[in-house]
Amino acid sequence: MRAKDMKVYIQTDLEGVAGVVFFENRQPGAENQEHRRRMRRLLTGEVDAAARAAFDAGASQVVINDNHGSCYNILFEELDARCEMVHGRNTNGCWLPSLDSTFDALVLVGMHAMGGTPNAVLGHTRWLVNDGAICLGESGMAAAVAGSFGVPAVFISGDDRVAGEMSSLVPGIATAAVKQALGPYQAQSRMPPAARAMIAAGVRDGLKRRREIKPVVVPGPLKLNLLESVAGNLDQTKGFRRALPEDITAGNMHEALKLFLARVPWYPRPTELPDGFEYR
Repeated sequence: MRAKDMKVYIQTDLEGVAGVVFFENRQPGAENQEHRRRMRRLLTGEVDAAARAAFDAGASQVVINDNHGSCYNILFEELDARCEMVHGRNTNGCWLPSLDSTFDALVLVGMHAMGGTPNAVLGHTRWLVNDGAICLGESGMAAAVAGSFGVPAVFISGDDRVAGEMSSLVPGIATAAVKQALGPYQAQSRMPPAARAMIAAGVRDGLKRRREIKPVVVPGPLKLNLLESVAGNLDQTKGFRRALPEDITAGNMHEALKLFLARVPWYPRPTELPDGFEYR
């Protein structure tokens, strides 16, 4: 595929953005609403830096998946006009909507470490694959879903813990550790302009080497379950429990995750409103 036809998929979260160390309170009238707006602006800046770098590297199409919470966090009006956005609460069970084998690379922005990672900033989610032969966080799961389509994960930004986690899973992946983790709710962050510059440089590097970075492929048939913390996402002392009593079995990670999300009671259904929003 010629460089001018390169398609890039950007998967985003919020916990790994420089300046973010707390989960937001999504209740209407919450006292930290201005804080939430600030965090969204910081997220938007990092995503825009990644998108512009992808276009600079030769991408003809950049699709961004707003994948945190309500899935409606990124400020459209502040993004490069060439971008396209997947947004709103996903109810079809496809965790990376619109991603398929026509994409050349996956870019991960604002990511956090998996649940159980000591002192990681806002670390949560631990996927159990094949009875623990492999454990994946949300970044690793995104890479494995993309790998089901033959798409490599070429870049990740977040704290130093998730950068290390993904470097072990994906040899050669470009990283931007925009903050150093000091604990679950504390970090030493780079300032937004510096963080964005790190992300832009990393995206350009990862895309330049995209043919050298192998997709994450978990051979099927595989078993999948989610480990949930017994005492809350950030408690590292009380152990975990399985989200489903029986594992999901499927031929690849994309299929397995879709089957899993169809069964867990907390995943949104088509008739449900997104959390954190009121419709009047």
